[in-house]
Amino acid sequence: MSGSNKRGAQAPLLGSKIKLTIEKLAIGGAGVARHEGLVVFVPQAAPNEEILAEVTLVKKNFLEAKLVEILKPSPSRREPPCPVASVCGGCNWQHISEEEQRRQKEKLVLETLQKFNRGVEFEYLPLQPSPRVWRYRNRIQPKFKNGRFGFFMRNSHEIVEISDCPITEEALTEKFAEVREWAAQKKSTELQRLEMYIPEEGGVRYGLITDEDDGIGFSQVNRFQNEDLVKTALEWAGDENYEHVFDLYAGAGNFTFPLAQKYRDSKVVGVELNPKLVTRAKSKITEPRISYFLSDVENYMRKAHIGHNDLVLLDPPRAGASEFTMRTLAAASPRKIIYISCHPVSLARDLNWFFAWSQKLGTRMKLTRVQAFEMFPQTDHVETIAELRVDS
Repeated sequence: MSGSNKRGAQAPLLGSKIKLTIEKLAIGGAGVARHEGLVVFVPQAAPNEEILAEVTLVKKNFLEAKLVEILKPSPSRREPPCPVASVCGGCNWQHISEEEQRRQKEKLVLETLQKFNRGVEFEYLPLQPSPRVWRYRNRIQPKFKNGRFGFFMRNSHEIVEISDCPITEEALTEKFAEVREWAAQKKSTELQRLEMYIPEEGGVRYGLITDEDDGIGFSQVNRFQNEDLVKTALEWAGDENYEHVFDLYAGAGNFTFPLAQKYRDSKVVGVELNPKLVTRAKSKITEPRISYFLSDVENYMRKAHIGHNDLVLLDPPRAGASEFTMRTLAAASPRKIIYISCHPVSLARDLNWFFAWSQKLGTRMKLTRVQAFEMFPQTDHVETIAELRVDS
């Protein structure tokens, strides 16, 4: 093969059509196949189906391709219930049955953890399905421009017009016409980024997201599944007496306050960088033993005193924690760590850092159990909870 384009593609393969059998799904949502020793990623494919695909990118050890024709459909392939699912950037797995979505997520989390942490043994519990596979989102960020209201198209800033969204709670979708009208009245020719959400007290709120105001900040979008996640975190934390309970990347206290309620004799510390979320959390504090810090977690860890008789829960964003944070936790060797993750790769990498530093520092902690949670049905995203404790 000779000749390459500026994106690193080798000319003979680029643009060619190849027959593929999809083996499984990847993080990011694409189907995974193999062609002449190279891994091929194909969006909108389904597991165990034969397809014709056109190569769109060639790299040294992988290809990207687009689906041209389904030669033999997957047993799990279905017609997406949403009419714009094939173009909207919101749901990339609506064409796959829920049962297969769950199976793929369970597999993805396990394979990713094992790839980064060879030889680390742990109990892997079955994935926890979501109580709702539709109408579960309580917070969305639609867009409005030139009379068009909806979400961005996949890999584009074009707006897909919508009048409904089947993964969004009906209390929000019922307000779509009102929000469209509200945005139109601003008579702006610029793109308007909007946020609609159901606050804790109920009702519906909406507004503009701007450079100065980034919206309400992070919150779990699936309140039905969040109940199970919080319950599991509390169960895994156990019935021990901890001196301190640290909730890192605490948001507005999704875990902080349930932990404070369970561990009534512990000092509870929440650490969060978003000022809005910290303000909201502080307004709920009723006891002096609960404190909240507005801080980047890594900066907080530089001065934190985490002891052997403490519990640490961390729920970082998709990028995960930092190596410094994992090193500090390994050095502190608290009695138990509960790690909640929304991205299997960052979780696997962070655990790898943790065990590498544990080994260097001579601290003994083990990964006892891991469970995937279906927090985002119809998409490739998955939540995972992991428990680390002192190896006795």
